[in-house]
Amino acid sequence: MTDSIALSKILVPLVARFQPKSLLLAGETALECIKGYEDTRLLKITTPFAQSQLEQLPLVDVAVISDLTEQLDVAAGQQWLGSLRNRYTPHIFLISEPAQARQNGWQLTDYLALGLRHIAGTQQGVQLFSYAIENYQYRRDWLNSRFWANPENYDKYRW
Repeated sequence: MTDSIALSKILVPLVARFQPKSLLLAGETALECIKGYEDTRLLKITTPFAQSQLEQLPLVDVAVISDLTEQLDVAAGQQWLGSLRNRYTPHIFLISEPAQARQNGWQLTDYLALGLRHIAGTQQGVQLFSYAIENYQYRRDWLNSRFWANPENYDKYRW
């Protein structure tokens, strides 16, 4: 992935929007894209990716991941990203090159299954996906006490 300048222009404002106090960079392309980001708690994970890398990881505000889909097959990649998403960070940016990722079996539905959204792409074909816990599941109108519980009717009617 050689389009790090174009990715930087897209990625740095997106990361800054979350105002992270801690940032995780995993993969060489992620390190290139976020070179100038000044952060006191900057954590780095290098390739090859393994589940054991996550064991000693503290909680982070934002994770920028690259080269994962190009190196891991779908099952291992989903397990790695799922663990990161569920335990360590509420915000993930994933940089992927679909042409190389398809060789490992990755399809668009595999990204969507993890709750990732496609947010940008470059002319060279590099794609950027994001996950934010706030946007994962929208609040439904029917999910409130007005439709579920009627405390004013307790002890008045027998159901």
